[in-house]
Amino acid sequence: MDLSAFPYLQGNYAPIDEERDFDESQLRVEGEIPKKLLGAFMRDGANVAYQPNHYVYPLDGDGMVHGVYFKDGHVEYKNRWVQTSHLMTERKFDHTIYGSVGKLLEVPQEVIDAGGEPNPIRNTANTNVIYHGEKLLALWEGGFPHLLNNDLSTVGLYDYDGALKPGDALTAHPKICPITGDLVSCSQRWDSPNYWVRVFDAKGRHKQVMEVELPRKGIIHDLQITANYVVIFYAPTYHSVEKAMKGEDPFVWEPELGTKIIAIPRDGSGENIVFETESFFSWHFCNGFESGGKIVLDYVWINSIPFTQSQGTGVEKQPRRMYRMTLDMVTRQVTNEQFSDVFCEFSRIDERLMGKDYRYGFAACSNREWGDAHGYNCTGSFDFQTGETVLWEYGEKANAGEPVHVPNPDSDKEEDGWLMCFVDNPGEGPFLSILSAGNITDGPVAKVHIPGRVPNGFHANWMQNLTL
Repeated sequence: MDLSAFPYLQGNYAPIDEERDFDESQLRVEGEIPKKLLGAFMRDGANVAYQPNHYVYPLDGDGMVHGVYFKDGHVEYKNRWVQTSHLMTERKFDHTIYGSVGKLLEVPQEVIDAGGEPNPIRNTANTNVIYHGEKLLALWEGGFPHLLNNDLSTVGLYDYDGALKPGDALTAHPKICPITGDLVSCSQRWDSPNYWVRVFDAKGRHKQVMEVELPRKGIIHDLQITANYVVIFYAPTYHSVEKAMKGEDPFVWEPELGTKIIAIPRDGSGENIVFETESFFSWHFCNGFESGGKIVLDYVWINSIPFTQSQGTGVEKQPRRMYRMTLDMVTRQVTNEQFSDVFCEFSRIDERLMGKDYRYGFAACSNREWGDAHGYNCTGSFDFQTGETVLWEYGEKANAGEPVHVPNPDSDKEEDGWLMCFVDNPGEGPFLSILSAGNITDGPVAKVHIPGRVPNGFHANWMQNLTL
């Protein structure tokens, strides 16, 4: 493949072409792995298998999941492509068939006649991997999730026993309620502007759906739960499939419309509450909670749409900062203040405090300027009690991924857990970093060095008790 035209397929964004299995004899452990860890750290990401006709970061690329398994202080590693129907069709014909979400391609009739995937919109399965209701799922917000086995082999598309209908696209950013175990998710459709909140119980059974009517189909990547609400950002950001099929720029940003914040009652009763503010975009919430008649939202703020059809514009690497927003449920006033001036993304918390008042947020951060493609060379800790932000730098030219908080099973304190993320540091190579959540400035308590590159990716999670 010739990837030279695409800034976000260079360096550690470049794909790998191998599926690998490494046991403990092939992995090198530096430091001491906490023996209380039982489960798996997994991360999904884009890993193109064939020459792309176009590439829009972070919306394109075939999904590949990397996993590190922990048991009794021992570790194993695996990585696997998610075997989507689009990827399997391209494997069958051994060349590119499906285009970028920024430049779609018409599927040749001979491919359809031969039983290939007819949908021109590639289900990448590249955005997130979660474990809920004893099911391991690779997610992409434009289609059905893919069910995986514990060893990362693909079972196939998963429709929640028929709850999802053809055309439904399940979000890659659900939230798990720490009180009920419910998975609070949502779906959108390519043929409707509306938004559906969907709730699955702790065993993964579909239990509730709430439709939210919208004037246009927005790009709504994340949602946040509080005790009584599901909150979404409805930014003036839109995608046109028709323009993408014609090769025209399909991405629309209309800042004059402003950004709306919609609070949706979780129990399905009452009216949605809509707040209006100046336009901004956000990929990710950090957390949110209710206090004194207000909703407090911590999230990563971006000034405008951070992707485009054109290559090399730099919009992808525009500033992104941790913000705190407060919604007054009585006056409908919105306050929106920058919490930190650190460049950050992929914000996470101790998931046991999802939707509750909390102290610490964590994120992938950067303390340097980047060239054509931005990245993150630090893990950051944001103390919402003291206002302090601290960083651990892995190296000036390192690439560090989303930091996942792994709770200490013997403590309910956020700071007693660990933070895990994949890192690639030139001269040191790829490794899984394990930091103390309460003291990141001491550096990793352990590193699991991997004898093969782990490309930059998207979202990761800790799968408690999941083993091979």
